Amino acid sequence: MLRFKNWLVSHSSDSHPRELVVEVTNKCNYRCIYCFRNLMEEPEGHMDTGLFHKIIGDARESGVEKIVFTGWGEPLLHPDIKEFAEAVKDNGMSLLLNTNGYFLGDHVEWVKELVDELYISLDSSESNLYSVLRKGGDLSRVIEAVERINRYRRETLSRKPEITVQFTLTRLNIDNLESTINLAGQLKATRFIVSNILPLTPGQEKSLACYMDPECREKVSRLSTRLARLSMIHNIIISMPQLGLSTERECPYAARDALYVRWDGKVTPCIYMAHGWRNTFYGITRTIKPVILGDLREEGLMDIWRSQEFTRFKFTLDTMHFPSCPDCPLREYCTFTLTNETDCWGNQPSCASCPYSRDMVRCPL
Repeated sequence: MLRFKNWLVSHSSDSHPRELVVEVTNKCNYRCIYCFRNLMEEPEGHMDTGLFHKIIGDARESGVEKIVFTGWGEPLLHPDIKEFAEAVKDNGMSLLLNTNGYFLGDHVEWVKELVDELYISLDSSESNLYSVLRKGGDLSRVIEAVERINRYRRETLSRKPEITVQFTLTRLNIDNLESTINLAGQLKATRFIVSNILPLTPGQEKSLACYMDPECREKVSRLSTRLARLSMIHNIIISMPQLGLSTERECPYAARDALYVRWDGKVTPCIYMAHGWRNTFYGITRTIKPVILGDLREEGLMDIWRSQEFTRFKFTLDTMHFPSCPDCPLREYCTFTLTNETDCWGNQPSCASCPYSRDMVRCPL
């Protein structure tokens, strides 16, 4: 229980995590130009198989309904990924797989049987541009794998796995947005989710970020009618991000009662605070320190969920009781905003600068 002004606040007796994001590895075969991993200074590794089964057991006992394979690495790189997927389904939970798609063709046989939601990252419909944005990628290889899954869905009259295409919007690919939606339609995706980049440096924000460029924002605005038409033609839900600082904020993890588990078993609030790195948002470069709520190698999931530390933090997330750093007139002079460690209201850690809470950057949840 905690005190907030005149209120005493505690978790309700039936509170529990509903979704668990499991980073089975933080290794990746791509070097996307705007990826968090480009600034990651921590060791790389795969999740231990015994630890994964312990996590899934904890998740089942805690009432978790959905497991999401995503994170700072490519899930299909883990040598035991099929066994992991089987364990999720054997324990009665739904499974979302978020992948760059490069290795999808090697795993189609079990993916089509076990995965409920399949998220594919496609930032262009043109092979050359795709290769520039997603270094190490092969667009044709990804498309061929998705088409194999769709053949299975047609033959079995199955809706699963439902396919979502994620598109990271930049000044480089804004003119490729419509054609990529057409590609998503051909791949029988049911959703097309657009996210802004979260730039790694001031130079990257200036050169790539659509939200910082009036011409790029105007292009998006002019596209609205055509995107609505494409949505109806392909029977696909197109979700666009905010291109400016909205007044309302909501943490996507808190809204879904979700937690993030790193490959080493440490539990964090979200993908943004899972590892140490830096980013630039509205001209301010921030050092993000990892926020560790507990360690599933040594603790139970519900023990972490009901800990005093997380109860306090979860209440602050649910109410979004944080200052708003990106539009503060003092942001260029304030030292609080340079990290996520604290803010001018005394929150520790702080989500005052989080672009996810403003729906400018999106998570696969």
